[in-house]
Amino acid sequence: MKLSIIIPTCNERAFLHKTINAALNHASGNHSVEILVIDCGSTDGTTENIRQKSVVVVTNPSLAGKKWASLRLGARLAQGDVFLFLDADTLLPPDYDDAIDAALTDKAVVGGAFEFDFAEQSPALSLVVFINRIRYRIRNRFYGDQGIFVRRQAYFKSGGWPERQLMEAAYLCDALRKQGKLKLLNTSVRTSARRFLKGGVFRVLLHDMQIWFRDLLGLDVQQYGKRYWAYNQHSQQQSLKHQPARESSSPAFD
Repeated sequence: MKLSIIIPTCNERAFLHKTINAALNHASGNHSVEILVIDCGSTDGTTENIRQKSVVVVTNPSLAGKKWASLRLGARLAQGDVFLFLDADTLLPPDYDDAIDAALTDKAVVGGAFEFDFAEQSPALSLVVFINRIRYRIRNRFYGDQGIFVRRQAYFKSGGWPERQLMEAAYLCDALRKQGKLKLLNTSVRTSARRFLKGGVFRVLLHDMQIWFRDLLGLDVQQYGKRYWAYNQHSQQQSLKHQPARESSSPAFD
């Protein structure tokens, strides 16, 4: 298996190098792994000092605020027969490539994702993890912070990432299930809880649940996507203005 890890970034200096190091150091060595960083024009030095030969960096400022477009570009450039779409603040577990390869030995499986967990720990965050694990088990729709993997052929047959500002990963899963089964791996990625810690754990959780419920009813949720990105951009500008570059960060995608 040749695995292409595709990471979209925008002002992720505080997280990206740890994510890349985990991807490289936690690989089993049994498979070829390439990493593509698709940067949307970061101004905090996100892509500086990346020296690993297996990491390719592509910068395109026109993709700012369009995660789906960044992921589409990464898939077009990727050389692997399996894609792993990874958020810039999400750490892969040891031997993650072996886990993916084992899941794909079943020819009916076209892709899947890892269990979800936070890098930070607290009782409130544990509740968020518990609710999320119930949600994606019931609906079989994964989110970007779980590390979604997919066979190359199934990805392109499905139409790729949908042009959405919100819940794009969930709708990609809907399309992939028409191609075959999705597998939930029993090992966890660890993603940053910064969005919850910054906005208040229960406030953000209730807001997310409102969006899930509206989507479940078939109601439009894209209005939240526009607000989400407007808020992100404002927060990002304030962070860059008041914090040293090495500490700046942008809210998590998806």
